[in-house]
Amino acid sequence: MPLDTIYLTRHGHRLSWTIDFRTGTYRAQFPTPTGNPADPALTSHGVNQSYELAEHIAGPQFHPKPFRVYSSPFYRCLQTIQPSVEELKRISAESGSQKDGQIGSIDRHADLDVRIENGLGEWFGATDFFDHPAHPSLEIMSPHFPTLLSDASQTYKPLLVPSRRGETITQLHNRLATALEGIIADIDTEVSALEAELPSDQRTSRSVLICAHAAPLIAMGRALTGRMPDDSSEEDFNVFTAGLSTFKRRGASSTASAGNSGDQEENPSEKPLAEGTTFIRASGSTPQWRNGRGVGGGWDCVANGDCSFLSGGAERGWHFDGEEAFNTGPMAAPSEPSANNEAIVASSWDHQVRMAPNNDYES
Repeated sequence: MPLDTIYLTRHGHRLSWTIDFRTGTYRAQFPTPTGNPADPALTSHGVNQSYELAEHIAGPQFHPKPFRVYSSPFYRCLQTIQPSVEELKRISAESGSQKDGQIGSIDRHADLDVRIENGLGEWFGATDFFDHPAHPSLEIMSPHFPTLLSDASQTYKPLLVPSRRGETITQLHNRLATALEGIIADIDTEVSALEAELPSDQRTSRSVLICAHAAPLIAMGRALTGRMPDDSSEEDFNVFTAGLSTFKRRGASSTASAGNSGDQEENPSEKPLAEGTTFIRASGSTPQWRNGRGVGGGWDCVANGDCSFLSGGAERGWHFDGEEAFNTGPMAAPSEPSANNEAIVASSWDHQVRMAPNNDYES
């Protein structure tokens, strides 16, 4: 049985940063653990959310338990899933007698060391005159998260690294579709090799847990279901802090249930992936995922941003609000309007996105 369940979670509530869109200078609200101004830690509330998420995932009725774990390379994402991964590892070590497939059990073949995938990383808007902060490296993160990033994690090679000159909304969606297609193919290959050595009655449902950011998670929901709305600001996939969405793989005979006849077509004048995107294992060609097709054969969203396990409920929802761009040129005068001035001002609170319910900004 190939991978059949994907869990997507967003990092918990975090500290903030600002950007001077005239110069491309990032500044952290507080010192960050890695020194990267766009790589802040969680707030105390975000830490509490991470423990509530862990209690939910590790609970006896949560099934199937993650078989693999992937994360954006940013500190806040690893910090969010740290309690979950540590608890799953503890349960796995103590439940050797449990049978695979039993409700609440962890597959004895599960590899719970986190795989850092840069292709799942944060979205930064397109710019033509400065570089955005680099995605943190595994070498930087390993000392901070030794229980998540063991020697086994060092062997995982990311599929791609996003361009430091940022991306358009279309390029963001294509980047996440490319990363997801590679992740799904990797796990399917691993499961096939594993099950070739197992009797049929030991083949069971398997899932992956992925932690990332608001904009990439919305793009992931669309890439999995194959549904790209005409208006990218449509609030189709909920990405509350530490919320959890569940996607189930479609059967070979099923039809796309999330298709939209108005799905956007690619802009022929725009490159599918941003200039400067580095391909490590990905082929460099984007998968055909639109019009209800979806990556990896297509997936249905069966739980959209579940926050029932969080004491604060749904917080800091997010949606696109126009194209983010930093193209005013270096050292533009303060009075000079940008191509998308309202969006850029909002991006100083994180990527030009209007939040629900209280117009707070958080990515």
